[in-house]
Amino acid sequence: MVTISLASFILVLRETIEAALIVSILLAYLDKTNSQKFKRDVWIGTIAATIISIIGALAFTNILGGFEGDAEKLFEGTVMVIAAGVLSWMIIWMLKNGRMIKYELQSKVDLALNEDKKFAIFTLAFIAVLREGIETVLFIGGIASNEDPTSVLISSLFGALSAVAIAVMLFRGIINLNLKKFFNTTSAILMVFAAGLFTQGVHEFQELGWFGPEESFLNTSLFVLPLSDGEGVLGPLLRALVGYQDKPTPLEIMAYAFYWIAIIFVYFRIRANFEKQYARIATTA
Repeated sequence: MVTISLASFILVLRETIEAALIVSILLAYLDKTNSQKFKRDVWIGTIAATIISIIGALAFTNILGGFEGDAEKLFEGTVMVIAAGVLSWMIIWMLKNGRMIKYELQSKVDLALNEDKKFAIFTLAFIAVLREGIETVLFIGGIASNEDPTSVLISSLFGALSAVAIAVMLFRGIINLNLKKFFNTTSAILMVFAAGLFTQGVHEFQELGWFGPEESFLNTSLFVLPLSDGEGVLGPLLRALVGYQDKPTPLEIMAYAFYWIAIIFVYFRIRANFEKQYARIATTA
């Protein structure tokens, strides 16, 4: 039975809308600078990056099923930790630089047009969209380690199609979406997913014996929760979404807490820097 992977759907929905906004900024600026002839390069770069991302997602998902035993635990644990790190970096980067994306893209278009390089606009669109694709592939790989790969791929496709539909309606003025609230909300949800992925990655390493024997304090279950993480519907769903464990160990609890402490610390550092910059601008104005 194929189920919906909520984590895959939300991630691909967000990443595709983000990519669509990047493409729209490039196209709008080419119109503004009377450089419409380069629009074709933007579309070709976007399509090429999308195709490579889809191929990468399919290949990565198939690779996940090719390991067994300790090799499987090692590969899945590594993918989960890397995916959680990349996803967190993406969210933090957007928090820090989101307001400047439009101006950075426009300056890069100006540079490309001034230097008159043949594939400059194509490369700009290709790299911008491919970055979103790589982030998506990594996170989907982490999710697919813990969920049915078919469900992950179908949910990802549904998320991408939904994002394209939303983007089209946004650009045509059919709907009005508060993008700041959308990205803030999805960022919070994705951080919850990333925390679960990080903890599950540590769990895989724990099963490899990296943190001592099973009977050691770090690897011994502290208590047993009534909801099983391997039976029924709700338990496996929570395990996939937030890294739920029905028999959590001190190491897993520490890993989960470490992730949130690190994220909160970085968030407030970035927020403090924003406030300093704003105060400096206000003082000199």
